[in-house]
Amino acid sequence: MDTLTAPRATDVGGLGGLADTPSRPAPAGRGAPSWPAISAWGGGLVQLALGAGAIMTEGGGPAIRVVGILLVLIGAGALGWGAASLARGRIVVPRLSIAGSLAGIIAATAAMVLDPIRVSVFAVAAGIALLIAVALGSALTLRRQARPAKRDAGARHLVGLIVAAVLVAGVATPALAATEAGRHAVPHGEMVEPGHH
Repeated sequence: MDTLTAPRATDVGGLGGLADTPSRPAPAGRGAPSWPAISAWGGGLVQLALGAGAIMTEGGGPAIRVVGILLVLIGAGALGWGAASLARGRIVVPRLSIAGSLAGIIAATAAMVLDPIRVSVFAVAAGIALLIAVALGSALTLRRQARPAKRDAGARHLVGLIVAAVLVAGVATPALAATEAGRHAVPHGEMVEPGHH
């Protein structure tokens, strides 16, 4: 065994194991920031709502329905990507997530251009902002891959996760309410009687 690359007995990590070396990945949940994954959830939900509104809208042409289907697929992909990134503790397929974010931005913009009356500018802007956050996080991950990884403190990771969740919820909730699907939802505080929709 090469003494230059072998871990020393004194290199003990915070979890009781050997400290991370450049050849060893960071422990799950500690290697990458969680805000891109949380942003993907918010952006994915907005994309799904925009897509559902575009597909279900009466009087819409085939072009808006095709864009709606694309938005639903991109939104579902964003939710899955966010879940996979959080589960693995790192940004997965960062190049593909950048491409998916760009596709979502183009599709949301196309929906607004094709049906400016029913597609909310605020929902599109919020969805685009969240997808830009995903693309930025993925780009930073690509940049970090060229350098040795540093350990993040567990408490700092948890605080970052909470802050990201609060910010994304603050952006995504009003954006969802502004979509066509959100406008047809039951108003808050009202109950739907059985058999009535």
